[in-house]
Amino acid sequence: MKFCDAFRNSFLCFICVCALSGCGEKGVSPLDRDDVHFAGFYSDYLLESGVATGNEDVALSSLGSAEIDELLASHSLTRERLTRKIDVYKKNPELWKLILVQVRANIFKKTGVGQ
Repeated sequence: MKFCDAFRNSFLCFICVCALSGCGEKGVSPLDRDDVHFAGFYSDYLLESGVATGNEDVALSSLGSAEIDELLASHSLTRERLTRKIDVYKKNPELWKLILVQVRANIFKKTGVGQ
């Protein structure tokens, strides 16, 4: 067998393996525990501030510090962990997209709006 034939066959096998590896069920979420808590916090923040109601007639409201602290506590987050996660999302747009997908799913579960 010539070197070119061996290389071509190896390359084709590699392509097939790569293609088939994406066919399996994706059971493990790339989101960690804090990501899930952040998505829950952000979903509730959007809902409580009126952003995610789906109704343009609803007035937007800004949440006060006490309300934000209450939301953070209900989602097992601290301001420090929130700040760290935001910094991570700024550096990793693909992870931020996954967070937004989770936020959208959370809002849909709570309101039936958004999908």
